Amino acid sequence: MNNRFSWVVLLASGMFFLFIVGLTGFRTEDVRRRNAAAAREGASALAAKAHSLADTIGSTQSPAFKSAMRTVFDADPRLLLVSLHTPADGMVYFIGRSPSALKEPATITPQWRGTPSYRVNRGSELLVSAGMDTTVPGMTMDALYVIMGREDLYPIVRDDLYFFLAFLLVCGVAILIVMSIEPDIPSPGTRGGTAPVEPAGRAPGARAPESPAPAAHSESPAGLVSPRTGLVWSEHLPARLAAELERAASSDTDLSFAMVRIDDPFADSRLPAVYTEIARVLKESFPLHDLIFESSEDSYCLLLPDTDLDSAVRQLDEMRARLAGRAIEGRARALSIGVSSRGGRLIEDQVLRNEAQVAVAKAGREGGNQVVGFRADPSRFREALAGRAG
Repeated sequence: MNNRFSWVVLLASGMFFLFIVGLTGFRTEDVRRRNAAAAREGASALAAKAHSLADTIGSTQSPAFKSAMRTVFDADPRLLLVSLHTPADGMVYFIGRSPSALKEPATITPQWRGTPSYRVNRGSELLVSAGMDTTVPGMTMDALYVIMGREDLYPIVRDDLYFFLAFLLVCGVAILIVMSIEPDIPSPGTRGGTAPVEPAGRAPGARAPESPAPAAHSESPAGLVSPRTGLVWSEHLPARLAAELERAASSDTDLSFAMVRIDDPFADSRLPAVYTEIARVLKESFPLHDLIFESSEDSYCLLLPDTDLDSAVRQLDEMRARLAGRAIEGRARALSIGVSSRGGRLIEDQVLRNEAQVAVAKAGREGGNQVVGFRADPSRFREALAGRAG
């Protein structure tokens, strides 16, 4: 998804959040206001009922008055308490769902005087007082109502949840639509993310060189390796060798270069399993796979950074012995290996390759199945190169 769509989703989410908060607050306050108005009307009706019962029965202490008030009280679940009190006689009648509604204990006795006080939860409960002077001088009725309870909050929370699920559904559909219409980003070396682009003048299916590999050591991308062996194409060797030599010179470290040649390759020219198995042994022995190259039908090249000549010869000889102990396509396979190293010299990549070629040729002349290291000596180096050129 692009950045513009991400910002749109973020903005829509913020607006939806503000909408939900505002809607919830508005509906909560509206329910509380309507319930408070209903509580005041109910208190007036309750005072009229108590007035009528007191006039008819003649006493607020009679069982008939108390029974009739209990029936009225139980019929309204929002009513928490009802009390009748006068300044002269104190509390003359009380009924409540919980005694804790009174802040101070009060009993209906002649000794108790004063005005009762109640515990009222602000915002969710409302205390309504109504005068009843027509029945008893100075008598007041107090009624405590619930104006915001669980039964009021449940529909609001339920609707908020429905809105939230609908918003998630709309966002999910929008994301799927955007992802389906966004163009695919083509991968490197491809057109439209499908088939490789063949350069002009190159025959279809011909092996095309890739751009030089970076100097950092990592696994080779699939487009840089040979499908036969899984090793890097030989076209990338010169650029990579030059880059590694430059890195070694700048950090004053060593670099070894090896050429590996299969002994008796002509008998194996039609056995691709041989080349595949040898490539697998090379990758098992040297973890930096992007520094192992397929040089030709019967040879390979390796770069060994931070490795001097002696260490390189030892590692390669261990690999050669490991391969010699395996039977590939019915018999053991032997390798001739030549190694050269920078050895603290400022040399070009071609010089290092020439030295390795001299060493591998010597290994083949002396019977093969061995590793030969090229010891840098100015006079012998010139003689070897002169003889090779001749």
